[in-house]
Amino acid sequence: MATAAVRASPVILDHLQSDAAAGRVGGTTVVCSKSGRALYFSKSIIPHVSPGSTPLESVLLHLGLYAYRPEALADYSAHGPVPLELQEGLEQLRFLDAGLPVGVAVCEAPGWEMIELNNPTDVPLIEAELARRAAMEPA
Repeated sequence: MATAAVRASPVILDHLQSDAAAGRVGGTTVVCSKSGRALYFSKSIIPHVSPGSTPLESVLLHLGLYAYRPEALADYSAHGPVPLELQEGLEQLRFLDAGLPVGVAVCEAPGWEMIELNNPTDVPLIEAELARRAAMEPA
């Protein structure tokens, strides 16, 4: 299995931290090994970023795009739900629990802020970004 992530911009990191401070579910983050394999996915910000610190581009926002080999899906299905998957609400943790490698492609971020729709408070932010992008397009 493989998936994609982008480095969290300061705006996205601030959004994730604001969600966490308010007790809202934020975007999914991922930490990887040097070889580009996922070590863990979480709805919390991982690795931990102390308030006011500079994360040194270590926070990766998971994009939720997957590529599977048929045998990986068969292994995933046969393994069944696992406690971490159920606790975090993240199906990709089943792969990790089963010892199946999850490759992470760290992609270049697009020219806009990637705000996930997880909470009602995200709607105005997404609408504002869509309006900003529409205003930039030629008529």
